[in-house]
Amino acid sequence: MGLEHLLEALERDADAQVEQTLAQARAEADRITTESSAALARRRGDATCARDSARRAEVEHAVTLARREARRSILEARERLLERVFAAARAALPAAAAGPAYRATLPAALSGALSALGNDQAVIRCPEALAREIERARPRGAASVPVRVDPASGSGFRVVSADAAIEVDDTLESRLDRLRPTLARRVLAQLELQP
Repeated sequence: MGLEHLLEALERDADAQVEQTLAQARAEADRITTESSAALARRRGDATCARDSARRAEVEHAVTLARREARRSILEARERLLERVFAAARAALPAAAAGPAYRATLPAALSGALSALGNDQAVIRCPEALAREIERARPRGAASVPVRVDPASGSGFRVVSADAAIEVDDTLESRLDRLRPTLARRVLAQLELQP
């Protein structure tokens, strides 16, 4: 019986070792499964965050592009509006030059332009509709300055030096061009105040 007990004891020890090894293997498998599940969840989370971040970046980029496009459209619309406003103003300049308000300013404007060039070395160029008025508006000391009809001179007059090196452009068109930035701001400000 000694051998039988020994064999039983060995068998029990072997079974216990098998059970212990199986329990350790199960525990190790559970640990590996848990770690793998956690790693997989982290990777999924990282991938989801990266995808969400990429989507956010794409959406932000698209919104930025849309805002830029909207601003560009607004600026282009404002520029088209200003072009129409200034084209209408430019079309009204010949009538303004024929009006009493403009003609009342001619003596002072002519005097300033002629003093910039010197009376003897200048020629006044103007459209035919203004020639008589400009002859009457010349300062006394500039009676010898010739007035030449120039259909291309615009609405107003130009005083040109005899050698054509210097020109004082006092046409309404040039005044409008000089004042355009200020006038454009005023036009846009008035439009923004309207409902």
